[in-house]
Amino acid sequence: MDKSGSVKETDFDESVDFVYNVTEYLAIGSSDMQVSIVVFSSSYTEEFDLNDHTAKSDLLNAIKNLRGTRTTGRTYTYDAIDYVREYSFTSAKGGRSGANRTVVILTDGLSNNGSRTITAADNLRTEGAEVFAIGIGSTVSRSNEELRGIANDPDSYYVHYIDTFVYLCNLVPALVPKLDSTVTPSLLADCPTPPTTTPDPSITTTVQTTVTSTASTTTIADTTGTTTIADTTGTTTVADTTTERDTTSTIQTTETGTSTTVQTQHTGNSAYSSSSGSGSSSNTAAIAAGAVLGTLAAAATVVATASLLRRWHLSVKEDPVVLAAVGQYQQAPIGPSKSMFNFA
Repeated sequence: MDKSGSVKETDFDESVDFVYNVTEYLAIGSSDMQVSIVVFSSSYTEEFDLNDHTAKSDLLNAIKNLRGTRTTGRTYTYDAIDYVREYSFTSAKGGRSGANRTVVILTDGLSNNGSRTITAADNLRTEGAEVFAIGIGSTVSRSNEELRGIANDPDSYYVHYIDTFVYLCNLVPALVPKLDSTVTPSLLADCPTPPTTTPDPSITTTVQTTVTSTASTTTIADTTGTTTIADTTGTTTVADTTTERDTTSTIQTTETGTSTTVQTQHTGNSAYSSSSGSGSSSNTAAIAAGAVLGTLAAAATVVATASLLRRWHLSVKEDPVVLAAVGQYQQAPIGPSKSMFNFA
């Protein structure tokens, strides 16, 4: 249990209450579960050994008596872990051959040496201990790599977060069954509900995106967070960099003149972004029709020119019929209508 200077004494009392509430659900005895507690800051102290209190009532009283502990010093988590590995599970302190070894670490901050802490935890796990890590407060919630390095894998099972000490009681129903699978605890009646929960960075969500333009409406299932809108004049890409739970995104595309404006709005967490790109003032159908007409005109021009050249080379002299046709062709309007000329 962390009792460093960043932990208020009232917060340490909340930690004590949490350990008390967890222990109440466990079967305690020399042939059942045994509990010891080590508190740490710049130094460490084993408050009592595994075999000091084999009666449950005595153990609960010993835990309760830790309330009021003075908090001070730095966070030398690695020294406490090394001590537990070397001494807490020895037979002299109540360790039993073949018994499961479990360590639960409560801390409100990162240690003074993260690499040493993770190495110490690696050594503890190597010797067969199952390690849980509980982080309290914004420091460990924002930078949780150390806690993940302390605990066993998977992190989703062995690492827990809570915003403040007063909400630690909410973790009792989650932790107790992991210590004793035969027990199903309930939430304490007076346990306050956290106003918010800390998001887990390992969770990936799928965003359903609706794209609305002046020509049509399309629904895209977007698993990468990127939506692409393309027309014949260019491509506009809207990148969604917000990871959200149960979120619906709406993208509206408005085309005016030669500019296209794309707006993305996410409901749920109020994330909003916008981007602009070049586009066409006509809708998709008009663009397609223009492309077809242009293709027909180009094909007619090629055919007519080839026919004229063939007739020219076959003529011994300048053929008046050809010259007349060429003159008419040059004076005709540009477009598919030129295909009406026949020089065969």
